Amino acid sequence: MSLVAKSAVDAAALGLNSETRVVATAVQVTGVVDYTFNLKDGFSAFNEVKTVNADGTSTTVPTITVEFPKMSADNITELNEVATPGAELVAFIETAAGTYHLVGADYGLYASTVDMSSGAARSEKNRIQLTLTGEENGLAYSIADKTDFETIIG
Repeated sequence: MSLVAKSAVDAAALGLNSETRVVATAVQVTGVVDYTFNLKDGFSAFNEVKTVNADGTSTTVPTITVEFPKMSADNITELNEVATPGAELVAFIETAAGTYHLVGADYGLYASTVDMSSGAARSEKNRIQLTLTGEENGLAYSIADKTDFETIIG
């Protein structure tokens, strides 16, 4: 998962199409920070729920949850910066199915929780869990392939 401030994302340069929800142009976004997390933790996931109402309105709520395997000083510092009140973030994600998405481009995501646990028993994890959420106009924007994804995140 890669994060950047929403203000760094130029929707016009990326050719974001709000109807098809596709990133049309792969241009590098500056300031992107990559976060490595535990891919086999049984916790990390990307979910979206689009609700269509009878009055013709709709909302889409994306949620990204990731688990970092250790409460290291570096992880704590980085996640404390991510969890700043008022921060609007955009996430670039690769799913387990090999699809690529831009999440939070409409209104931004925010760090709703950072949950740290040392574990009480020897078999329990020492970990940090981060949850990002937001409210968007539609489902996440699709990025065509790995080449475009890597170009965008630099």
